[in-house]
Amino acid sequence: MSEKIKYLLGIDGGGTKTEFLLTDMSLNEVGRIILGTSNPVNTGIENTKSVLLQGIEEICKGISFSEISVFAGLAGGGADEIKTEINSFLASFGFGAFLNGTDADSAVELALKGENGAAVIMGTGIIAFVRSCAEMHRIGGRGFMMDKGTSGFCLGSEALNAAYEYLDKRGKSLIIYELVAKKLGGNPEDFVGEIYNRGAGFVASFAPVIFEAYKMGDKTAQEILDRNVRESVKLLRAAQTYLKKGEKTVICGGLCKQKDVLQSFFNKYMSQDFPITFSDEPMVNGAVLIAKNKVG
Repeated sequence: MSEKIKYLLGIDGGGTKTEFLLTDMSLNEVGRIILGTSNPVNTGIENTKSVLLQGIEEICKGISFSEISVFAGLAGGGADEIKTEINSFLASFGFGAFLNGTDADSAVELALKGENGAAVIMGTGIIAFVRSCAEMHRIGGRGFMMDKGTSGFCLGSEALNAAYEYLDKRGKSLIIYELVAKKLGGNPEDFVGEIYNRGAGFVASFAPVIFEAYKMGDKTAQEILDRNVRESVKLLRAAQTYLKKGEKTVICGGLCKQKDVLQSFFNKYMSQDFPITFSDEPMVNGAVLIAKNKVG
């Protein structure tokens, strides 16, 4: 069967977006598309299947499914019932090879490439996975209602909160207020219902406001970043209790687009005994690697 496979399809489904990457067997890009969230916990399994169907049909157009090896790593895709249903859904296409799991599987493959270390994913949420002595350990990753730290949801929520505090004359950040109002397209007071209705992914989309305000010299944004990084450092330190001195910690996920800002904050609080690197490589690349591993 592996001789018939000519293409690799990686799918990275997060709380904010779902990315599809099709490559040849040498990892040369053939196509890439981005659709909306496919987290089955947040939006339901039928929405997940709808997004996957749209993406698969679009990116694989003109190619026989039997020539493709697929890995779909989805946020919220680790529960047994959901994993089984997504597996059955993928089986219906007739792919040459297929596998599904969580977005964390993609991140760990991309970050550690089989070595010991910690992979910290900072996307809509925040979670750490540690590979040590052939065992895998998880820290955090219990959802936006419980996890604190440098995640899209936490920073987006803080941006919105700062905007409403300014509106109430409880806060001082005119910059954050104006950036939030610009993104919403009007007075934030008029969008409270929409924010609640559109959920965690929409809230996370306001995270860039904090970085933009920080770069403009906003003190409130600086305080927000410092506070959230300190929460993330607690998670990193817990992860590093499983590691030996010198083993790597790789921070990946959507927020790593702001690694130049985040690096300085993490350097304030982390020991140099455990080197931290930031990877802004798309996590869908890790899904493609797993799809390739599937065919040996």
